[in-house]
Amino acid sequence: MKKDIVYSIRMSLVVREALKRAAKKERRTVASLLDKIILDYLEEQRYLLPHETGSDRRGFQRRKITLPASTVVVDGDPSEIFPCVITDIAMGGVFVTYPKGSRIKEVFMRDLDRFFLSFKLPQTGEELRFDCDARRMVEVDGEIQVGAILNEPDEQDLGKLKSYLI
Repeated sequence: MKKDIVYSIRMSLVVREALKRAAKKERRTVASLLDKIILDYLEEQRYLLPHETGSDRRGFQRRKITLPASTVVVDGDPSEIFPCVITDIAMGGVFVTYPKGSRIKEVFMRDLDRFFLSFKLPQTGEELRFDCDARRMVEVDGEIQVGAILNEPDEQDLGKLKSYLI
């Protein structure tokens, strides 16, 4: 949805600090979090319908999948490898789930947002590897869920991903 109006609000220091903590936990800016809170409320109360807001606010069409993958985090030597499952993928990013008890949470809590994601395409078995930046991390029923963007992807890998998504 196009954002073409600036709106300013006054709030207490306590609320502002709570928003900062929540935004940091969700790896968002405060403005992004407020936008999400407002849109979610307006849709929930039916003041806006999802088709009016373009409920999926991403720049690329995403695809729901269940695809085994691995995350490599370079934090010193040697690198750490974490098994995961890609549950959502698009040309611009991924949504990855880690099992309960995964140490990946400790990695993200250390503000190590960059990781490499490797997976094989189901039809061809070709392995793709993307440099990613975590944008959002949440814990749901013990599982760690991470939304990430693809950083300057290799054109060849991006082309293979595009063929898979079409």
